[in-house]
Amino acid sequence: MTNGNGQNGTKARWAGVLVTVVLAAGAMTIQWGVVTTKLQQVEKRLDEFIGEARSIRADYQAMERRVSYLEGKVAGLNAALEARQ
Repeated sequence: MTNGNGQNGTKARWAGVLVTVVLAAGAMTIQWGVVTTKLQQVEKRLDEFIGEARSIRADYQAMERRVSYLEGKVAGLNAALEARQ
């Protein structure tokens, strides 16, 4: 004995599977967008940090040059004073 309900039950199961797959694909797409957006924000911050590090490094090198120049001046003055004595 078969009733018409058997075929409808199969269709309902497949419809449920299809709806689940579609919802999962939609959720994955949304999640991928969220992750991509967060990664772009992190990349932007890292670029800012790299720029700041370069600026600090340039300032540090300029300061080292000035200190080296002043050390040379002091050494020259000390040598001149020792030559006078």
